[in-house]
Formats: sequence, structure tokens, C-alpha cells
Amino acid sequence: MTVRILALVGDAFGARGGIARYNRDLFTALASADAKILVLPRLGDASGVALPAGVRQRPAIFGKLHFSLASLWTVWRFRPVDVVFCGHVFMAPLAVLLARLLGARYWLQAHGTDIWNDRRDVVRRAIEAADQVTTVSRGTRRRLLGWVDLAPERVRVLPNTVDERFAPGPASPALRERLKLGRGPILLTVGRLAASERYKGHELVFAALPALRARFPGLVHVVAGEGDDRARLEARAAELAGDTAVHFLGYVPDEELPDLYRLADLFVMPSAEEGFGIVYLEAAACGLRVIGGAGGGGGDAVPDARVGELVDPADLAGLVEAVMRLLGQDRVDPAAIEPYRRSHFAAAAGLLLARLMAQPRRMRGAA
Repeated sequence: MTVRILALVGDAFGARGGIARYNRDLFTALASADAKILVLPRLGDASGVALPAGVRQRPAIFGKLHFSLASLWTVWRFRPVDVVFCGHVFMAPLAVLLARLLGARYWLQAHGTDIWNDRRDVVRRAIEAADQVTTVSRGTRRRLLGWVDLAPERVRVLPNTVDERFAPGPASPALRERLKLGRGPILLTVGRLAASERYKGHELVFAALPALRARFPGLVHVVAGEGDDRARLEARAAELAGDTAVHFLGYVPDEELPDLYRLADLFVMPSAEEGFGIVYLEAAACGLRVIGGAGGGGGDAVPDARVGELVDPADLAGLVEAVMRLLGQDRVDPAAIEPYRRSHFAAAAGLLLARLMAQPRRMRGAA
């Protein structure tokens, strides 16, 4: 039986970022399970993007009112709808309304800071109305259940997946020369440089660099990513570590990331509130050992010593010790990342959809 899904998302195909990538992976997996999916995004441009069979994406509509009205009109034309999928709690009240109008099942996805920062009563009630909630990590699930009144069995973990192109391989001498990184070792951080995401821990790494460079004089910290906080972070890097210790690369396209991971000696992002941390997986899949922060859902992406370590995001000495210790270890065994590959993700997503479809449809207008 073909399942018809209406997906309300912040972004998906034709957009950057971890949540957009998660949505693309999920819709691709569900479409392979014979679902027909209509994606309604608030951001992103999918024109010219080859979408998976069974997936359509409408042009983005940013304004809240316009998006809501367009959703009502589109869903009326897309009927019948079996599942309303909501990819961000910001849109959960609208998703509840549409599910009730259509008598459809309601699936909500939670990532991390989206549920930690938006604690309005209307959002809480919209979460509690979901037939199924999925979270990217156990940490996000735990914090969600500590806030809303949901039966634990209605909240399942569906962690991020990692693309097959993230795999071990030789480092590129040409890339090292082009970036002018010297002999190293190279610490790497990949993530948005946004004022709203200062929890990622860039400044803690900057503060650790003088002690690390005393032990490893050629050590450099490579920062990949762009955002509205870049200028401030560049100033902080110079203040804390000097003018030559940190190299800011700006935005690095996804297709160039594997070579960047393979070039580095250690991935370091001591984030305090990461919902999951797809970059941890990407780095480890390329063989790079990882230091993450002991906060949020990082424990799912860095599950044990086969991948790396989690440090206290406020412990400077602990970070220095962890970097020195992990720089002397071998590359990550690819078997440690195998459970996060796409075949496992697709199988888990298909089971979740089947579980949801086994529940009875709502009566139209029912809570």
C-alpha cells in the first residue's frame, strides 16, 4: 500500500545544514518504502535538484502566515493524506491542525535546540498531540520526555545517517599545500559560525591552542563553516591563540568535506548542546578520531573509545589532555560507524512508518 505523506519542514532539498540533510535522508528512505511525499519547505531552492522517485517539493515560502495559508491550500489538493510529518516543532501547531482536518496520523521530528529553546505551551500541546515522535539522539529524547507529557513508547530514536562517500582514504598533499597548513598536526572543526550556536565550543579550542602548540609547535586549528559570528570568532582566535594558529576556511561544500576530514589528524568540537552532531559521524567515517562535548546528544555520535571521547565543554585542561592523548592513537575502525550507514537508517525509518500506519486513522477534527 502506498502511503501519502505531507511533510512540513524548515528546509530539505536544495538547502544546507544538518537538519536539511536529515530530512533529505529520511524522505529518500521513506520513498524507497513506497511512500509518496509532498514536501512543503520554508527555506531552500530545489529547482534543478534531482529528487528521489516518489518525492515532490514545492517552492519555499518563508512568511509564517503565507506558509500556513499555502499549506492549507496545498493539502486540500494533495488529498488523501495518510501522514502529516512535521520536521520542526516551530510548525507543530500547524501540523496538528492539518492532521485533524485530514484525519491523518501525525509524526513529529525533534532534533535538539528546537525543543530546548521553544517551551511555549502551544508548542508543548502540539508535541503531546503527536501519534509518533522521533528524535535524533537519546539525549534529545530524554530532555523531551522531561518536559512534555508523552508515553515513552511514542518517542523513538532515529539517529542521523552518514553518506557512503564519507570513508577512509589517503590525505591529499595538494589540499594541504593549497591551504598552507604546514606540517601539522591539524585539528579540525566543522560547523556553523552563528551567534545562536556559540555552544559548539570554538572558543574553548582556541584557548587550548597555546598549551597544545607548546607540545606540538606546528599544530594548527582549521575551522570550516560560515555564519554571522565569524568576525567575532576570528578576533577571539587571534586574542586567545595568536595570528597563525587558526585557519578559517569559510563554507566548504559537502562534496569537498571528505578530503578535508582525511587531511586532519583530529576532529574537535566540544559542543555543550548538540542535538546529535552529524559532523562527528562524518569525521569518524573518514577515519578521524573525534572529541565532542559531554552535552546534548553527542554521546550517540561518539558512543565509545572506538570513535573518540567526550569532554566537559567548560574544562580547558581536560580538553588539552584529551587532544594530546588522542593525537597518538590510530585511525577509527570503520566498523564503529557501520550502524549509522544508510541501509540501517532506511530499514529503521521503514519500520517506524509501518508502526505508525498500524495505528488507526484519526477521526476528522479529533484531538
